[in-house]
Amino acid sequence: MKLTLDARTFGTPHDGISRYSLGMIKALCRLEPDWELSVIVNSAGISHIKDLPVETVVSCAVRFHHGENRKLVPLIESLEANCYLNLSMAGPCPDIPTVITVHDLMVLDFPGYFGTSMLKNLFAKQLFKNRIKRSVKNASAISVPSMATYNDLRSAFASSCDKAFVTGEGQDLFSGDDEGEGKRKDFLLYVGNARAYKNVTRLIVAYARLKAINPRFPEMKMVVRRDRAFMDFLRDVDDCSATDSITVLSHITDDELRKLYRSCAGLVIPSLKEGFGLPALEAMAAGSPVVASAETALEELVGDAGILVNPESVEDIMRGMAILTSQPDLRKSLGRKALKRAENYSWDKTAAAVADRIERITS
Repeated sequence: MKLTLDARTFGTPHDGISRYSLGMIKALCRLEPDWELSVIVNSAGISHIKDLPVETVVSCAVRFHHGENRKLVPLIESLEANCYLNLSMAGPCPDIPTVITVHDLMVLDFPGYFGTSMLKNLFAKQLFKNRIKRSVKNASAISVPSMATYNDLRSAFASSCDKAFVTGEGQDLFSGDDEGEGKRKDFLLYVGNARAYKNVTRLIVAYARLKAINPRFPEMKMVVRRDRAFMDFLRDVDDCSATDSITVLSHITDDELRKLYRSCAGLVIPSLKEGFGLPALEAMAAGSPVVASAETALEELVGDAGILVNPESVEDIMRGMAILTSQPDLRKSLGRKALKRAENYSWDKTAAAVADRIERITS
């Protein structure tokens, strides 16, 4: 099998889709050592795969930009692969069996995804809808990480959902053993970006109110990627009454992130929308209890291993954090459940599902 993978999702910093792409490529190398893998990356992505047994193909074509199809289709077809695996939801449409990865469809259905400008959101939504529509129509199969994303795909592109299959995701920060057992400290943790769907404004308000009610309420550490929403997030933190109790971290190493997951009292991730929720899985794999949003992909992932809250209610987010911090026995119980539940997810399982579908569509 000759497989061309499109991993132009790699970037700096290493975000969720980058982690997904790297996890998938490494797992396919392990599971299918006889396959010939050619990986298309931009110049920033070379370092991520330089030690892997793959052919590196560098392209300057930018994801979602005009001319992407014209630039990449000849390149993909010149590699003479049996299948093209795009680790993103939209892109070139070559004339060979193709698998695309729809992580989520927030670009289409989440208000304000592209910022506060109504005009920009309307324009970007239509642009992405056209591009994703073309990709899902051309695709031989569509990989999605959760039933929540599958249902969104069915709502947006009903005629293509029969090609979709749910794979889950994995994590590679932890091997399953909880080295942090007995070493947890009294602080809450948030990991993610600060875009509107992450709901960090409500999280900050909920935390500030709890701190006002109880000045001894635990501190909160927030690991937030620097992107277009970062400066607005910093203003929210600076303007809240609990600013002295919130530590903002950015560009931390994987070792530093592991220590935070293993030592926190729990992760709080009250997203309004998620395609999967990788930070929640990473926390669970470290034996950390999670406060997560009900009726999202996070509920599907966390299940009974966390405290579910209504993400649209500041009071309910407060409730979840208050329960987590005030009940040590519950924290330990949820941590054990989290470790067990995290065992159901791995990059090998995700890659195996994709590899099986590739073999089906190319046979």
